[in-house]
Amino acid sequence: MATWNTITQTGGPQRWTVWGGNITNHEAFAFTLQSSENNVGALISDVTVYVDQGGAGGEPSYNITLSAVDQFANSVDQGITGNFESNGV
Repeated sequence: MATWNTITQTGGPQRWTVWGGNITNHEAFAFTLQSSENNVGALISDVTVYVDQGGAGGEPSYNITLSAVDQFANSVDQGITGNFESNGV
């Protein structure tokens, strides 16, 4: 399991790259939502794995799309704060 630094994002979608923390090329991801406006959530999608992506120092890495969304998964221009976490599967 790996946990990355806390991030704050407004709206989305925005693409993030994570690596390190002894992750492998078979991880399940979650976003731990720490704060948001009422009825605003975090949607992660389009998770892509790389064995050796530029900028990741030769380690496995993942690109993940994150969006702030309403209760119907529609993008909203609101802030969300939290962190990505992964667990090997």
